Amino acid sequence: MILYIDEAACYLLPLLAHTWAPRGHTPVVKEQAGREHWNLIAAIAPNGRIYVGYQNQAYTGEDLVWFLEKRCNRYRKRDLLVIWDGLKAHSSEAIKAFLAARPGRVHLERLPAYSPELNPVELVWSHLKRSLKNQVFTSLTALREAIRQQVKLLEKGSDLVCSFFRKKEVAFMTD
Repeated sequence: MILYIDEAACYLLPLLAHTWAPRGHTPVVKEQAGREHWNLIAAIAPNGRIYVGYQNQAYTGEDLVWFLEKRCNRYRKRDLLVIWDGLKAHSSEAIKAFLAARPGRVHLERLPAYSPELNPVELVWSHLKRSLKNQVFTSLTALREAIRQQVKLLEKGSDLVCSFFRKKEVAFMTD
């Protein structure tokens, strides 16, 4: 089973997009600016499955091991090919120990440096953040709930997740 994995963050600071308003009535977004955020991790498979986790601190090697173990439990009878970027935590001692405990079960492939276009999970983040534009969240709880709702929509609409794999830079690897 091929899984693409990536991490991102969603901040309380609102994402603003262009909008319209009657002439002379410039829209104003009142926000509680802050650096509070959720760190997100997602794994997607070419069959349209998506798995998303979130926490309020940066992902460590141990956190990534936990996430990978959950994927191994989900795909008990299949070996995993995990494709991800060069985040330092991806080559941590915890990850090395995880792989040593499962020889041949999980294979990791690193994407070339500075090539987010090769990871379809980037399209998940784009879709998610676009859906949160022009909304103001006054608490991390409200932001988490909005993220959770969008993830549920992605889980139900596996066709959308599958479409991320039709991007020309990725399609040759999953056809």
